[in-house]
Amino acid sequence: MKQILEDQKISQVLTPIGDRTQSWRRVLTQFKKGERGITRQSVGEDAIKAVQRMLVFLGYSTSSTGAFAIDGDFGRGTNRAVAQFEFDHGLNPHLTRKTLCYPCTWRTAKANIVKIPDTKLTLKTMEAMLRKAKDAISQNQVLCGSFQDALFHLNALDQRQLLSCQKIKAKYGGAVKAAVVQVEEEKNVKIQPEWVLAIIKQETGGIVRPRFEQHILTRLNNKQGGANLIELRYQAMSQGLGQILGANYKRVGAKSAVSMFQSSIAEQVVFVARFLSKKSHIVSRKNPTKEHFAELAKFYNGPGYAKHHYDETLARWFREFQTLQEVF
Repeated sequence: MKQILEDQKISQVLTPIGDRTQSWRRVLTQFKKGERGITRQSVGEDAIKAVQRMLVFLGYSTSSTGAFAIDGDFGRGTNRAVAQFEFDHGLNPHLTRKTLCYPCTWRTAKANIVKIPDTKLTLKTMEAMLRKAKDAISQNQVLCGSFQDALFHLNALDQRQLLSCQKIKAKYGGAVKAAVVQVEEEKNVKIQPEWVLAIIKQETGGIVRPRFEQHILTRLNNKQGGANLIELRYQAMSQGLGQILGANYKRVGAKSAVSMFQSSIAEQVVFVARFLSKKSHIVSRKNPTKEHFAELAKFYNGPGYAKHHYDETLARWFREFQTLQEVF
């Protein structure tokens, strides 16, 4: 383990923003001395943040709400993440698929998470995480398919920083231009780039931050009990710059939900454009009406869009991108 911990990229993954002393090293050293391991009560914030950064990097939600959070709290969500990792890698014989896919609905998922028993992050599990991370980095099987991109979004999550419209345009404008050209060639659908940029701003603020939906995993498992649970877990996540549910991987042209997680930024932007192409009569418009924003909001966000004014903020971002200097 010591050799892996000295790896510069692994160290970058583990070190929380602002932790200049890398205090997590002391905690991991204690593992070697026979300590029982990290639990929900046993260590301080920086060590837990280091664990959460590793879990997020490996594609596990760390919040009971399903968010990918780095908050220093070994709560029920981080407990679930450790349990999921242990099950995925055969590290805990007491965990079952049924336990991880506990009965719940959207409304009861957070409350029923207590059905997953308390876990302990042992030396064996931590070593497995480190090896998995090192292998993923060497094979570019990481978030956004690039270590540097994965690290950028991981650090932004840690800092809880989102991007302004100006920064989104600067960072992703070129990819959006290429994506709308590609989708027009593929589907003969013209998409105004402001729609893609507005969705990115609305859904993620330009920071890739997946969201895991426990009730969707439970439902998928009930229907496909023999399917690979890792793939089903990714299908139960909203992913990429456009927060597209992994279960839609075929719809956007991805090989699998896992591959969506590992798709490059350019591919993620294409996924958003392909998804939007289903509403070609709207996304081709330069001057949409209030009704158009409402229809697209319902399509992208669901029938409850009006409760949180999704259509209004989408219109706000669309017009903001229009007021910026020309994308092309």
